Amino acid sequence: MKRAQEQNDSGNAGMLDWWKGKTLSCPAHLRARLERAVDDRHYREARFLAVLGVAITLVSLSVDLVTIPEHFALVAVLRLSVTLPFLVAVLAMPRKRLALQKLFLGAGLTAVSLTLLFASGFAPPPADAFMAMGVALMLGLTLPLLPFRRRGVLLFIAAVFVPAGFLVIYQQKVDGHAVTFLLILTLVATAAGILARRMRWLERRTILFALEAEDHVRELRMKNERLTELSTQDPLTGLANRRHASEVFQRHYSDESSSDGRRAALLMIDIDHFKAFNDDWGHQAGDDCLRAVAEQLRVTAETHGGLAARFGGEEFVVFLSVAGIREAKSVAEDVRMAIERLEMPRADHDAIAICTTSVGIAVREGKGFPDMRSLLGRADVALYRAKAAGRNRCVLAA
Repeated sequence: MKRAQEQNDSGNAGMLDWWKGKTLSCPAHLRARLERAVDDRHYREARFLAVLGVAITLVSLSVDLVTIPEHFALVAVLRLSVTLPFLVAVLAMPRKRLALQKLFLGAGLTAVSLTLLFASGFAPPPADAFMAMGVALMLGLTLPLLPFRRRGVLLFIAAVFVPAGFLVIYQQKVDGHAVTFLLILTLVATAAGILARRMRWLERRTILFALEAEDHVRELRMKNERLTELSTQDPLTGLANRRHASEVFQRHYSDESSSDGRRAALLMIDIDHFKAFNDDWGHQAGDDCLRAVAEQLRVTAETHGGLAARFGGEEFVVFLSVAGIREAKSVAEDVRMAIERLEMPRADHDAIAICTTSVGIAVREGKGFPDMRSLLGRADVALYRAKAAGRNRCVLAA
């Protein structure tokens, strides 16, 4: 109930702003998109009204044929020659010529109205009054639909009303009631003009709400993508986290050897004496060390079509698809040596920090599907042996 009341209050405020002539409030970042969307809609509406104008022009000739057959040829030539060129030009106009398209549309519809009034001058009473009222009907129907802004609506009303007034007064054929006809035309033009302004305001408001909704959806999508990314990444290093690494292994590595004989391999990497490194250089240097090692592992994994992940603390894992044990050992040794060559300048210590790693290697053996838990267990044992043997080395799991 409260939300409904707030929406109702918002709608009432919008009506008040419109009635007072205030411009619809639009965020700056949406202004250009709003104007472009409004122009696109106006272009389509102008084409629709041009088709409608052509249809009215052709159908109205049947009325002239029945009502004023002796003047039909004159009226038909006049109506077709002054209306069709403008309306056909509207249909042929490209989107970039929207202003000119609107001008031709206004001219074409004005010509339709005035030729209807001109034809009524040849009709006997009371048919002349009925035909003349077609102008008021035309004005009342087209004004709310015209894709014009406020100035365009006023110019269109003037373009129809002023010549129509002179023509009616000159002809004095509306059953002798020219003043009554002009009053009716004024009433129709005023009501239709107010309605047209209201509809244009609502049009912009609707488009603006749609654009804001698109932005909101896009923002939510980006946030969801970011949350998904954060749920699969280690926040410090940007590598895959353990959960995502397990999912990737199940999708891409937990199958039997491929037709070319390649097998799943797992490297478990641990930074040597990382606690001492933190004590000597500080925790900021420790974070820098983790990021530097992670970047090297990421490059290695991408080079060999694998995946690098941080499993926690200073422990990392790399999944690979290798031709055999020799390739796995070669990649592991390349990684170990690349990390050993990393240099991390420390301005606060006026020195360069370095680190080394121990690597345990496990390659799937035998037939059947590889199991990540089994590979991790074997690599962990191999890593323990590397540390026991003095660290900064690679050891293959038995």
